[in-house]
Amino acid sequence: MRQVFSSQRIETVEGVAKLLTDAGIAVHISNGRSYQSKRSGQFSYTEPVKAQLQPAVWVRHAEDQPRARELLRQAGLLETTRPGQGPTLTFRSAQDTPAAPQRSWAWRIRLVLLALIALAAAIMWMRRPAPPPAAPIPAPTQPEPAPADEAPEEDRIRIQPATGG
Repeated sequence: MRQVFSSQRIETVEGVAKLLTDAGIAVHISNGRSYQSKRSGQFSYTEPVKAQLQPAVWVRHAEDQPRARELLRQAGLLETTRPGQGPTLTFRSAQDTPAAPQRSWAWRIRLVLLALIALAAAIMWMRRPAPPPAAPIPAPTQPEPAPADEAPEEDRIRIQPATGG
């Protein structure tokens, strides 16, 4: 058996195995799904799996390996090892692309607009109307004591006797 493909995603490995099986190549998946598997629908490349524990597709017969690798190259899943024969799967960095200078101009424009907004807010804050002067708070006053000859106020209720009839 020869390994022809591996990935951290079991779904990708299963897809490659189906592609090769449909082409008539006998394959085996190592580290595939099982009841002990902790793989779920959620997947993150930030938690890498060791190469020995990654799911992999193995070709059962060594004579089928060249044809399997050719199928994977045609599907764009495998890079050629022969120099000058076919496209490479290398990714370009953001510095290699011509869009990088446009992005720097966009950032400059954003920063200028942000500075203008901050300046307008500062001017509006400085030109706000002054609040009216606060009225002085009067000192608390004590109620005047009642003269001694007057009785304190009371609630009086007048009851009229009922006349019989």
